[in-house]
Amino acid sequence: MASLVRKYKLFYHLGNGMIEMYDPKNRRTFLKKCKYDSIELKDLYLGAKISVYSRLLTVVSYGDDFTRRSLQLANSKTLCIVKAPAYDFTGRLLDCFIQNGFEVTNAKLCQLSVKQASELVTEAEEDVKSLALDNVFAFELKCKDAVSKLNDICASPMVRKIVSKIPLEAALYTSKSATDVKRQLDLMFGYTVVPSATFNNCTMCCIKPQAIKDGHAGKILDAILNDGYEISGLEMFRLDVDAAKEFLEVYDTVVPYYSGMVKHLTEGPIIAMEIRTEKEKTVPLFREFAGPADPVVARHIRPHTLRAKFGKNKIENGIHCTDLPEDGVLESEFFFSILQKAK
Repeated sequence: MASLVRKYKLFYHLGNGMIEMYDPKNRRTFLKKCKYDSIELKDLYLGAKISVYSRLLTVVSYGDDFTRRSLQLANSKTLCIVKAPAYDFTGRLLDCFIQNGFEVTNAKLCQLSVKQASELVTEAEEDVKSLALDNVFAFELKCKDAVSKLNDICASPMVRKIVSKIPLEAALYTSKSATDVKRQLDLMFGYTVVPSATFNNCTMCCIKPQAIKDGHAGKILDAILNDGYEISGLEMFRLDVDAAKEFLEVYDTVVPYYSGMVKHLTEGPIIAMEIRTEKEKTVPLFREFAGPADPVVARHIRPHTLRAKFGKNKIENGIHCTDLPEDGVLESEFFFSILQKAK
């Protein structure tokens, strides 16, 4: 049953944000018109994965020409790669893009081979070796007129100030034209380019859906890097209920709001990160940095922690981090090995 694919028509009402679903195969209403705050118009674009009452849906086509024309104008995509020399500035760069209206729709930390880098760009556009030098952060970014807008921002003084003395061409690569975007995104986020992960002396940190929706992803990355932690693996995932339950299984029967934790992880994308240090106690060190699970408590006793800054409540608390030292590698393997094989 897990592999069964069903098709539905989803209707989104602009005036009040209500949704409804129709089952064309059985010719009947599947979901009556209702208010559903987790879905906004900006979430609806080709390839988008959305969750409706814990049912993971993929947008595969537009319902009519009017919808296609309207949404395509507002939801164009582009590729941004933060190269190895600008690794430490990744969080600030991503936050800059988010604050200027971009939405992160995919992300991956990986190392390109010379062959993959040459497929991504032409020799005239870019020094291929600079992309294959070391791990790079790749981000799929979405907004209106994404390609030209991102190139304008990257050429602006605010980005040049962030990358400091690093030449812009050594810090970033961005799509040069709209005609290249689909090919480049397919390559970067396809199966051939695998995410980097070490499964060694590590802990896991997942930026939760609410924190991403609130625009905190860049700030959280920046805080982690600024505190001296190494991000050795990163990828954006959309979890279904079964995957979320499996990942959070250790909390079942332990915390009373376990079902709420599972539900929240399926409400939107998460950014999973493998975090490393050269020290032996990476898991407890990062857990201290993350702060108490309840952001209200964290703001009183640990106001400088991640959950104090970016959390809202016990469920929407900004991030998940590994609690038990023996689970650091296991949680990393869940995202960067088990889920990779399930794709």
